[in-house]
Amino acid sequence: MRNKRIQNCVSRLPAAWLLLLICSAPLLIWGQSDGVDQRACMPQLQGHPSSSNAGSTAPAESKSNSSERIFGIVPAYNITDARNAPPLTAEQKFGLFAKAALDPFPVAAYAVQAGVSQATDTHAGYGQGLGGYGKRFGAALLDGTSARFFGTYAFPSLLHQDPRYFRKGDGSAWSRVGYSLTRSFVTRADSGKRQPNWSNVFGKFTSAGLSNLYYPAEDRGGNLTLTRVAISLSYQTLGNFAIEFWPEIHRKLSGGNKPK
Repeated sequence: MRNKRIQNCVSRLPAAWLLLLICSAPLLIWGQSDGVDQRACMPQLQGHPSSSNAGSTAPAESKSNSSERIFGIVPAYNITDARNAPPLTAEQKFGLFAKAALDPFPVAAYAVQAGVSQATDTHAGYGQGLGGYGKRFGAALLDGTSARFFGTYAFPSLLHQDPRYFRKGDGSAWSRVGYSLTRSFVTRADSGKRQPNWSNVFGKFTSAGLSNLYYPAEDRGGNLTLTRVAISLSYQTLGNFAIEFWPEIHRKLSGGNKPK
């Protein structure tokens, strides 16, 4: 009963909060760019070196950290420090999706998520026992895989947007915080221009909408779909903050060694 009361409270999150967040975040980042380190932002956002330092880009700036694992276990295939990285082809975007989807870490995370969900009787319509656990695991797997498919491959290919997270890596701490918190809503187009991150937003809405096909009847509906999107965007926003400052966190934890 306690868990159901919590679910009912969460499900009453107003849709206006989500719409306000989506509409205001791009405005915040565009407004922010007028007051913080324009020279540091422009090469990254536009994907071209500035005239003052063209040809003198440091190796660290052109190196991708796609093989890096955060905390040694969390895959980071869609994260890069390369400011002038060439755009991905549709095939490369699909490869990025496939590599992340087939990684063992998310599968293990879904297994744990299903166990917690069963212990708290979330999605009670799935029941208990091995059958209930299997349904919860399958739902978590479908949620994560569909979100990756639409957010990393389908919509980025259709809308010609880059699904990777481009670390800012320099500038003031506050400028980096602002940058990381808005990456769910602002991205780089394949052309190198800055655009609203429709691929990410549309991907999350599509994935959350599809979940109505396999969630229990009591966990379906428009309001619950909006709630799932809002929660997903909130988690992603916090994750982006950790991604942006991971090199500094890693150096603190490892006594000054750079992440590999």
